[in-house]
Amino acid sequence: MADDINSKELALDYPCTWRYKVIIAASGDIKAVVKRVLKEREHTLKFSHKSQKGGYESYNLEVLVFDAGDRAALYEALQADADVKFIL
Repeated sequence: MADDINSKELALDYPCTWRYKVIIAASGDIKAVVKRVLKEREHTLKFSHKSQKGGYESYNLEVLVFDAGDRAALYEALQADADVKFIL
């Protein structure tokens, strides 16, 4: 029987740096998204890719997370932002 990857906990030593891939419409403002979600929290934001037709852009967002709850809360806050299309 194959392992169910969704039922396994990540074995991470917290605090640790976590990278989110944030995909937004090219017309969106990634800096505004990050400010709304992270407030003044220290982070690194780097452009990653523009879609072939130019409609979307992806960015790597690195931030120090303190525990699994913090990591999940940031994911959910990013995902809930109206300008964000997808989070990896």
